[in-house]
Amino acid sequence: MRTLIIYNSPYAARSLLFYHIIPQFSSKNIFIAVYSDTMYRRLEKTYESISKTSPQIAKLLDKAKIIKIGTKDRVSFGELYEFINLDLTWHRRFVDVVKRLHDDDVIIFHGFSIIPLMYGMKAMMDMLKVLDMMPEGITLINKCSEKLYDEAVNKLMERFYDVVLKVERSEGEFLGFEETYTIGVDQSIVMDIKPGFARFKIGEDGRLIEF
Repeated sequence: MRTLIIYNSPYAARSLLFYHIIPQFSSKNIFIAVYSDTMYRRLEKTYESISKTSPQIAKLLDKAKIIKIGTKDRVSFGELYEFINLDLTWHRRFVDVVKRLHDDDVIIFHGFSIIPLMYGMKAMMDMLKVLDMMPEGITLINKCSEKLYDEAVNKLMERFYDVVLKVERSEGEFLGFEETYTIGVDQSIVMDIKPGFARFKIGEDGRLIEF
């Protein structure tokens, strides 16, 4: 499946991705494609916090293959699978990399959501080319903030994916009370994956707890 996670709480979205989604693919090759050194730094900080509280999740990330698009070829976890210098032709080399992946692989995009904001519709066309060149059966997971784009870009982006998940901080929370989140399938083109939501809180170990 190709899945897009739309969120208004980065904390809850990362809990969903790192503590629940990634472990489901522990037997597969997991690739993490990161756009820019700044976005890699954010990912690195998440890894550092996870390694303190959830060593088993950190071990999974240590086995991940990193495709880094940036100016520095340094990585602090996982294996640097490919480094692509961030210039005007980076997406062409990125296409060459994803073409080599296999149907049974998993690829997670990190930082790619900022590209349409910086480069506009051309960037959307370039991203569509990347997706078109991926193996048909590959598992792709991307994420973006809920109000990052205007409505037209949002609708276009959603059409690139089979399933759209939404992670939202619940309305009506009061100061001093534990935050809760509504998480579920917002859109699906797959008949056995039905839209629906449930309510969660985040435990001390960082995992989502349904209630």
